[in-house]
Amino acid sequence: MKVFLDTNVYVAEALLGESAELMISATVGASWRIFINDHVLDEIQSVLTEDLGFSARLARLTRQRCLRRAIRVEDVPSRHVVPEDPEDSPILRAALHAGADFLVTNDHHLLALDPYEGLRIVSMSGYHDFLRNEGLIS
Repeated sequence: MKVFLDTNVYVAEALLGESAELMISATVGASWRIFINDHVLDEIQSVLTEDLGFSARLARLTRQRCLRRAIRVEDVPSRHVVPEDPEDSPILRAALHAGADFLVTNDHHLLALDPYEGLRIVSMSGYHDFLRNEGLIS
């Protein structure tokens, strides 16, 4: 299984911990591949420091943690666009380029596209339910 996690999943893990961390750990434990791109890595840093006012150190550590668990995919030009929010397009493109089965996000512009060319776009709670149904978390 291949999974692309959006910025909000990693930010939730860094700040709230438990639920997001459990989902990521279960994904890693199942030997499923997690993918990330530079767009998400840059967003993590800017959301944590600029939007939420946390330290650059926390942002750097979060970024490093993400890179240890995920396979980095290059940003590639593509016809795929998120019509309601073109700034989300690099996330959609990267998930498709990685051949991901799931794009996990709480972004309503991306969620509105589900399913998209074989890619399931699910919320964090939807992915949590999927992992529970698969017996990977209780």
